[in-house]
Amino acid sequence: MDAKGYSRIPRELCYWITFLAEALPLRSVGTFIELLIGAMLTPAGFVTEAYLVVTMRNHWSSYYKWLQKGRWSWLGLSRQFVRLILKVVKQEVIHLVIDDALTLRASKKAPGSQIHHQHGNKPNLAQYVRGQCWVSLA
Repeated sequence: MDAKGYSRIPRELCYWITFLAEALPLRSVGTFIELLIGAMLTPAGFVTEAYLVVTMRNHWSSYYKWLQKGRWSWLGLSRQFVRLILKVVKQEVIHLVIDDALTLRASKKAPGSQIHHQHGNKPNLAQYVRGQCWVSLA
């Protein structure tokens, strides 16, 4: 990994990652941290880019299997994220934004690939398209 220009990791970031990792089984923590740091270092945050930017311990299929079939709860991790926000942000009102994004796919074999309504009303796309739906919390 090219860490040129980075002298140290801020203490708060280490605390936040440790706090989030508490929601995961112990055997998943290393994989989670590798993917999280890799995703933070890439422009788009995709798993493939995260794998390529950080020298990972395992083969890429291990990370794919962990994300797809691992014995960890994304709901538990989401709850822990909300706990972290409530603990760190000292505001009376906190706005959380949930958004969905559609990544177009041609193959039916792509994980989670389904037919979705293309609600962006893009003139160059059909009303219903095949793709993967990604939901984000910000």
